[in-house]
Amino acid sequence: MHVQAEDSGTPSLSSTATVLCSVLDDNDNTPEFSQPALNIVIPENLSPGVIHIFQASDIDNGLNGTIQYSIEDEECFSIDADTGAISTTRILDREERSNYSLVITASDRGHPPLSSTALLHVTLSDENDNSPSFTRKSYRSSISEGLPAGSEILHLIAWDPDEGPNGVVTFSLEEENSGNFYVDGSTGVIRLTKPLDRETRSQHVFRAVATDGCSQGPRSSVATVTIQVEDINDNPPACINKTMRVSVSSMTTRLGRPIITATAQDPDQGDNGTVVFSLTEEDEMFQVNKYGAVSLKAPLSNEVFGTKLLRIQAMDLGRPSLTSSCLVVIQLNDEEPRLKFTEDLYEVFIPENSKTGSWVANIVAHDQTADEGTIKYSIFSGNENDAFTIDQITGDITVREQRLVDFEVQHKIHLVVLAENRLQTAYARVAITLQDVNDNAPVFKQSYYKTAVWEGQIHNTYVMQVLATDSDSGVNGQISYIIVDGNHNNAFVIDSVRGILATNAVLDREIVSSYKLILKAEDMGSPPLTGTCTVRVQVVDVNDNSPTIPSMEPVTIAENLPVGYIVTKVTANDVDLSPSATYRFIEKNQTSRCFAIDQYSGVITTTKSLDYEDQAVYILRVEASDSVHQTEAEISVKVLDVNDNPPVFSQESYQVALPERTLADSYVVSVSATDKDSGQNGRISYRLLSSPARGFYIDPENGSVFTNKPLNYVSNGNMLRLLVEARDSGDPNLFSVTSVDIEVVDFNDNAPFFTQNSYEVSVPEDASIGSTLLTLFAEDKDYSNKNTHLEYAIVGGNDERRFCLEVVSVQGEAQSQTVGQLVLCDTLNRESTDTYSLTVTVTDRGTPPLNSSTVVSVKVLDINDNAPVFSSQEYHAQVTENSPLGTALIYVFAYDPDLGENGTVTYNIISGNSRGLIRVDSATGILEVNSTLDYEEDSKFTLTVQASDGNPIDNKISFAIVHILVLDENDHSPFFMFPTHNCSVPENLPAFTHVCTVHAIDEDAGTFGLLTYSILAPCFVDYDSSNPEKKEAFGIDPLTGDIHTKQTFDYEGESEFCFVVEARDKGDQVATLRVRIEIEGIDEFSPIFTQNVYHFSLPNNVKVGQSIGQLMAMDHDGGLDGLVEYSLVSPSPFFSVNKTTGYLYISNSVYQKRNPISNETTEDLIVLASSPKLDSKTSICHVVVNISSSAKALTSVDLSVHAASLTVSLIVFLLLLISFIYIVLRYRFKEKSVKKATSLSANLNHESDSLGTTGKNLHCSISGINLQDLQEPLDMWQRMDIPNPSRNSNSKTSSGRGSTEEETTEDQEIKMINKFACFKQLSSVTAQQASRVSDSGIPGDSDQLSFHSIDEDPSSSSNIGIVQIVDMPSSESLHNFKDEGGGEGMLPQVVNMKEVEEVMRRCMSMSDDQGSVEGSLTNLISSEEQLHGSYSWDYFLNWQPRFQSLASVFTDIGMLPDEGMRAKGVEPESQSLLRPPPLITAVAQPGIRAVPPRMPYRRSPLVRLPTYNNTHTRNTELTHSAMTPSFSPSLSVLTVRTPSTSPVVSETGLGCYTKIATLPRDILDEAEIQV
Repeated sequence: MHVQAEDSGTPSLSSTATVLCSVLDDNDNTPEFSQPALNIVIPENLSPGVIHIFQASDIDNGLNGTIQYSIEDEECFSIDADTGAISTTRILDREERSNYSLVITASDRGHPPLSSTALLHVTLSDENDNSPSFTRKSYRSSISEGLPAGSEILHLIAWDPDEGPNGVVTFSLEEENSGNFYVDGSTGVIRLTKPLDRETRSQHVFRAVATDGCSQGPRSSVATVTIQVEDINDNPPACINKTMRVSVSSMTTRLGRPIITATAQDPDQGDNGTVVFSLTEEDEMFQVNKYGAVSLKAPLSNEVFGTKLLRIQAMDLGRPSLTSSCLVVIQLNDEEPRLKFTEDLYEVFIPENSKTGSWVANIVAHDQTADEGTIKYSIFSGNENDAFTIDQITGDITVREQRLVDFEVQHKIHLVVLAENRLQTAYARVAITLQDVNDNAPVFKQSYYKTAVWEGQIHNTYVMQVLATDSDSGVNGQISYIIVDGNHNNAFVIDSVRGILATNAVLDREIVSSYKLILKAEDMGSPPLTGTCTVRVQVVDVNDNSPTIPSMEPVTIAENLPVGYIVTKVTANDVDLSPSATYRFIEKNQTSRCFAIDQYSGVITTTKSLDYEDQAVYILRVEASDSVHQTEAEISVKVLDVNDNPPVFSQESYQVALPERTLADSYVVSVSATDKDSGQNGRISYRLLSSPARGFYIDPENGSVFTNKPLNYVSNGNMLRLLVEARDSGDPNLFSVTSVDIEVVDFNDNAPFFTQNSYEVSVPEDASIGSTLLTLFAEDKDYSNKNTHLEYAIVGGNDERRFCLEVVSVQGEAQSQTVGQLVLCDTLNRESTDTYSLTVTVTDRGTPPLNSSTVVSVKVLDINDNAPVFSSQEYHAQVTENSPLGTALIYVFAYDPDLGENGTVTYNIISGNSRGLIRVDSATGILEVNSTLDYEEDSKFTLTVQASDGNPIDNKISFAIVHILVLDENDHSPFFMFPTHNCSVPENLPAFTHVCTVHAIDEDAGTFGLLTYSILAPCFVDYDSSNPEKKEAFGIDPLTGDIHTKQTFDYEGESEFCFVVEARDKGDQVATLRVRIEIEGIDEFSPIFTQNVYHFSLPNNVKVGQSIGQLMAMDHDGGLDGLVEYSLVSPSPFFSVNKTTGYLYISNSVYQKRNPISNETTEDLIVLASSPKLDSKTSICHVVVNISSSAKALTSVDLSVHAASLTVSLIVFLLLLISFIYIVLRYRFKEKSVKKATSLSANLNHESDSLGTTGKNLHCSISGINLQDLQEPLDMWQRMDIPNPSRNSNSKTSSGRGSTEEETTEDQEIKMINKFACFKQLSSVTAQQASRVSDSGIPGDSDQLSFHSIDEDPSSSSNIGIVQIVDMPSSESLHNFKDEGGGEGMLPQVVNMKEVEEVMRRCMSMSDDQGSVEGSLTNLISSEEQLHGSYSWDYFLNWQPRFQSLASVFTDIGMLPDEGMRAKGVEPESQSLLRPPPLITAVAQPGIRAVPPRMPYRRSPLVRLPTYNNTHTRNTELTHSAMTPSFSPSLSVLTVRTPSTSPVVSETGLGCYTKIATLPRDILDEAEIQV
C-alpha cells in the first residue's frame, strides 16, 4: 500500500511511501458443512460399506483450513477422517433399531482447533426378513358338541416384527377338510361353521397358517390346532331289537328268573351312554330290572291265556336323560297268537319331502277267532319326530309333516306298528326307504379364499384347490367347478371335477397385480343347484425389469460455489417392487472427482470449488442398479463465468494546490483506472463519492475533476479531500476508490464567533469550588494557525469574583483549538443570590485582530439535603375489635425544612399490616381502621410508618413505630357441626361406660373460647321426666364432652334415649345438640311355651292344610330377639307348623301305621321355638297328636308275610319277658337304699344349718355323699300311696300346682298339710333353711318364683327319676354370663344325666386341694364366695314338696304385694299374662291354667331386678349366688335345692368344686332333669 504524510503548514507539505503488508492467517473461521442436517434412508440388512459422504469447508489457509472428520459414540458407524465418508460397520437390523441420529464433527488443525457439527438421520427401510410367529407352537381346545354355529373356539395370536404390509398377519387354515371350522383372517378367531358330532368324530386336528402381507414373496409360519369334542347327552338309547317275542308257561317259568333280556345301545360316553331299563307302566305279572331282564313278579295261573304286551323304557343317566321304548310281546301259557298282521315286514319307498297327508302304506291285521272285535292301529316306535301318522281304524300311514321326511337326515325309517283288540295285541315292522331329491345346493368349505402365485410361471402352474360339498347323493351330489367371473384374459383354468385352480397364461404383475375370481359349484341334479365362492389371487412380484433413468437436460452452475453444493438429483424408475436402486459414477477420472453422488438418493454434489477459467463443461456418467439389472446415463454440467476482477487506478492517490479565491469551473486534476475483464465487466465509469459543499464535479468517462463554485465558499481549511470511484459494468459490478487531496491557501477575513448567542447554566448551591460550570466554544472560519488562535475573558457581571474563566487548548478534527471554561471560584448561597449574569468576549490573533461577545446566565438551584423528622419515635393506641371502618386511631406528624416537593411529606405503613386492616392517610398521617378487626386472629399490631419527602430521585425518609392494642369482644357463639348426634351402647354394660363424645366449636380466643358441656333436658315434651332414672341415665364431662352411662340399661325396658346437650362459653352464649342414644339389644331370654306338652286330637274328615291346634311361646326379649318362630325338630310325614303363628296343620294325608307288633294311635312331635337371628336361644315342647280317628294303612300281605309277622311277635314276647324279670330284680335292689334315706335327710338338715350360719358354699361343704343313697325319695310318693303333686293325677291337664278339679284349691291344700304330718319335720328344716338363706341375701318374698308342673303323657307318669321344675332366677345372672349367653337359667332347660355322667366321674377323681373343676355339673367358673346360697345336686335329685306350719304360712300372707296395683315399668308382655289371685300354696283354682310366675316390681325399666329387702339393687358385678332366687312355690316354700346360678361358664374362673358320687348306670339311663 502507499502511505502519504503531510504537515499542517500553510501551504501543507507531504510525501508518500510504499508499505508491503503480509497478512498472516489466524484460525478465526470454523469449518462449515454444506448441509448441517440431513436425512437419508437405507435398506436394512446391507453389507458394511459407505452410505454417505459429508463435506465441510474452511476458508482459512494451511493447517487452519485442513479438516478432519469424526463421529460421536456410535458403534454401528465409522467415518473416514479425511474424506468424510460414513460407513456401516455391521449389518443393521430395523427390528432391532429403526433409526439412528449421528453427530458428525468437522475440526480444523489450527491452534486452538475450531469445529462444527452436522446431524445425520439414518432411517432403515423395512425388508420382509421375519416370518410371523405364533405365541404357541400348538393350540388345544375342548368344546362341547352342542355348541351352535358361529361359536368362538379359540383365538390365534401371531406377531410379525416387520413394518407395514410386511408386518400385517393374515390367518388361514390348512388340512381342515371337514368344513366344520373357519378362521377370521384378520383377528385369528376360529369359529364353528356347523355343530359338531362327537359320535362321528371326537377330535379334529389341522394346521393354522399365519402369512404376512409382503407383495414380493410373503412369509408364513404354521401351528397345530387340536380340537377335542366333549360329549353331551344328545343321543337317546336305541334298542337293538325294538320288538321281541317270547312265550311263558306256568309250568316251566319260575318267579324272578329272566325270560328275556332287552338290550340297547347309546353312543354317548359315561353316564350319557349308560342305559337302565324300566317298565313304562307297572305290571302285576312281570317286572324288569335295570339291566333289561324281564321276569315273573307273581305266579302265573294255568287259566291265564292271551298276549301280554310290555313296554320297556331304556333311559340313559345323562342330565337331562333321554329315553326310548322297546316292545316285548309275551304269549301266556304258550298260546298261539290269534291276532296277526298280513305281513311281518312292510317295505315302502317314498320320495323325500313328500307333502303332508301323502299316503305311505296300509297295514292290515286279522283276528282268527270268530268273534272278531274292532282292531285299533298305532305306531309304537320309530316315529319319535312325529313325521308320520296312522289311522287307528284303517291302518293307513300318511305323512304328517313334510319337512321331517328328509333323506339327508335319515335314509331309512323303521316303524313298529301295533294292532290291538279287546284281548290280543300284535305288531309288525314297516321299513320306509326315502328316495333322494335334489334339494340341497353345493356349499364351498369357505366362502372366501386367498392365495398367491409368482409372476412369470409357465402354463398350468398349480395355484390352489377348492372343495364344495353337496348333502344330496347320487347324481344330485356330484359337483362340477367352473370360473364364472374375474378371469381376465383367461389367466386361470379350473379342473371341473377336482376343483384344482391353475394358471392358463404367463402372469405379469406389472400388468395385473391381483385377480378376484368367482367360482361356481354345480351339481348334476335336475334342475341343477349351484353355490359360489370368491378366490383372491395375489400375483407375487419377480425382479424381471431393469431400472431406467429419464433423459436429463444439461445442468448450469456458477463458478466459485461452495463445496457440497447440490448440483442435481438422479432418479431411476423400476416397475418392479424390488428395493430402491443404488447409484454410482462409472469413471473415477479427474472430472468426476469434482463431484460426488449419494448411492441411495442419487443426489450429486460438488466436492471442490469450480473455476470457469480452468474448465467450462463437465460430462458425468451415472449407473443405476436394482442389484440384478443396471442402466447408465450421461449428465452435462456447464460452468458460468463470474465478474471477479475490479478496476485498478493508475495512482494510489492524487495531490493538487489551489488559491483560496479560485473561481468556479476551474480544472483541478484527471484520474485514470483499468479493468482486466472484458466486455461489460471491463467497461469503467467514474463518480465522486465525496465533494465538500458540492464544490467539485467529475467527467464520468475520462475522470477529469472541476470546481463547481468559487473555492472560498467551499473550503473551511487549507486541505480538501475528494474520493473518486471507478466501477465496471459486470453483474454483480466491482469497483475501486482513490483520493484527490487539494491544498487551499488561507486569508484572515473571518472574525471569531460563539456557537450560541447566550448561555444559561444551573448550579446546585452545594457545588464545590473549582467545578467547571460551562465550556464556551468559539469558531473562526479561517484555517491558518495565526488567524484561528482565540482568547476568552469575563468583562462584566462578576463583581463578587465567584467565577473564573480558564482558556484550554483542545484537539480538534484537523488541528487543536482553544476553548473557555467557566469555573466556580467561591461558594454559592441560593438564599442570598439565586442568579448571576456574566459577559464573555473572544478575540483572534490576526492582523487586524477580530472579536465577539456573549452573555452567560448562572442560576443557583436548591438541593434536597434535609430528611423529614417525626414528632415522636413511638406512638401507642387502643381499639376494640369490630370497630366500624374509618375509626381514627392516632395522628402522626413529621416536618421537612426543604422547599417544594423536597419538603412535601408523604406517610406510608411499610410493615406490620400485611392484611391491610389499618390504613394511613398519606397526606395527614391519620391512622384509621380499614377492615374488620378480629381479636381471635390479631390481638395487637406493631406498625412501622414511613415519612418521605417528594423528591422522586433522592428522597429522604424517616420512620416511627406505632403500637395498636386490639381489645377482645365475645363476638362468636359456640356451635355444633350437626344438629343431631346419634350413638349406641349395648345393654347390660356397667355404669360409667363411655358412649360417645360431642364437640362444639367456638371461634373466640382466650376465655371467651372456653366451653363447658351439660345435659339440659329430654328431646321431647312428653318424655317421662318424673322418673329420676331416665333423667340421670347419662352423664357428660363438662370439659371434654365425653358422654357416659350412669346406670346399666335393659333393651326390653327402654331402647332409646334422647336428650339435649348444651355448650356454653364464658360470655353466656350457648349452643345445643340433640343426642339420640340407642340401646342395642342382646338375646337374653329363651322363648317360653305356655305348655311343655300339648295334646291334640285329629278331627273327623280332616283335610290337608287344616289346622288342628296352636302352639304359643313368649320371649321376654325386645325387638327382633323377641320375635318367635316355630319349627319341627324332626320333620313329620303328616304335620307341619306355621313358622310365625304356631298353628299346627296337616301337610299330608294321615293314616295309622299298622304292623303286627304294635298299633300306634298317636304321633309325637317336638317343636322348636327360636328368634329369627342366627345362634338365638331356643326352647322345645312336646306335641302329642291322637290320630286314632284316621284311616288305617292298607297292606296286601300274603301267607309268607303272616308267617314272618308271627315269628317276630314271638321274639318280641320273649324280649318283654326278659325285660320284666330285669325290672323286678332292679326294683328289689332299689328298696335297699330306702333305709339310707332317713339318715341322709338328717345329714342334709345338718349341712343346711351349717350353711345358714357360716355362709359357706354348700357345694364345697358336702363331701362323700353317694347319690345311690338319695334314690329312695324319688319313689316315696308312690310307696306311701300319695299322689305326687309334681305330676298329673290323671290324663287331664294339670293346673300346674298339684290341684284337682274335684276340690277347691284352699281345702285341698289344708288337707295336704294336715294329712302329711310326717313331713312336718322335714318342712321345718326347709323353713329354717329358707330363713337362714334370707339372711344371706335370698329374698323373703317367696312368691316371686313358684313351682310349675309340666303336662305329661299318661303313659309316662309311672317313670321315675325325672323331676320337672321351672326355675326363674333373677336377671342379675345376666351380667354374669355376657359372652356365654347369660340368662338361659331364666327359662326351662333339659339336662340329660347321661351327658353329665362323665363330668361327675371326673369330679369324683379330683383331690381336695384342687382349685377348679373343668366340666363340672354346673359348668360354673366362679370364686368361692360367689357360690353362696347354691345347693347340692344330690338333694336336687331327691326333691319332694315340703310344707311349713300354718303359722309361717300366715306370716307369708302378710308379706304378699297388692295384686290390684299394677307395677310400673313391668314389661308389656309380662303385664299381658293372666294373673290368678295369690294362693297359700300356689295351687290354682280349677279351670285356671298354669302361668309363669309374676316378676316382682322393678323400680328401673333398664335392669330387670326383683325388689329385695337389702341394698343390693344395682350390683353390676358378678351376682352373688345367694341373691339368685331359689324355687319357691308361693307361700308353701316348695323349695328345690338346686344351683341358683345358670349352668354355663362364667368369666371369672372356677372357684371350687364338689365331690359327687357316681350315679349307677341304671339310674343315669332314666334320669332327666328339666331346669
